[in-house]
Amino acid sequence: MTKILRRLSFFILILMQFAFLLAIFFDKMNAPLVLLFLGIISVLISLAYFKAPREEERYFIKDLYLILFAVTGAVSTFFINIELQFGPVIAAGFIGTLASFVPSMNRKSKLLKEVPPAVYCGAFVGMTSASVAPDLKFILFAGFIAGSILILSKNIFNGFGGKLGTIAFSSIAISSIILYTLT
Repeated sequence: MTKILRRLSFFILILMQFAFLLAIFFDKMNAPLVLLFLGIISVLISLAYFKAPREEERYFIKDLYLILFAVTGAVSTFFINIELQFGPVIAAGFIGTLASFVPSMNRKSKLLKEVPPAVYCGAFVGMTSASVAPDLKFILFAGFIAGSILILSKNIFNGFGGKLGTIAFSSIAISSIILYTLT
């Protein structure tokens, strides 16, 4: 089962990377140095993925909690952002700050140590504009997708900046494609 999840997470990450690089490629088609740089970076990222040490975890219930935390962060940030009209930055900052205090409730709990990143990833999802995310249904779905991607990439790209924001952006993009094609 973990082998399947590892391959699925690799496929999702490669697909996300390919989509971002393709967007840059079409934007900079007349700049060969930029294209060469993108090619080199792609090869180095792929090599880093295969060489990076990974720890396999088999905690299904813990993973479900992480999805729940991501959805909670997304919904609460969306509510503060849209309904209370405090704005996306204040809403995400408030939710992120609250989540940062959760591990101090029980310093020995491994689950509570993983709450802040999951909630903050969800907070990035909740920062989405009302023109992109028109209702709570969209945010719930995008939060679920973000939590799922967070679980799949839990032991990948640790220490690289922007992982949570990239996951949130990807979940919004995936949710938009799925929900707008179905309606």
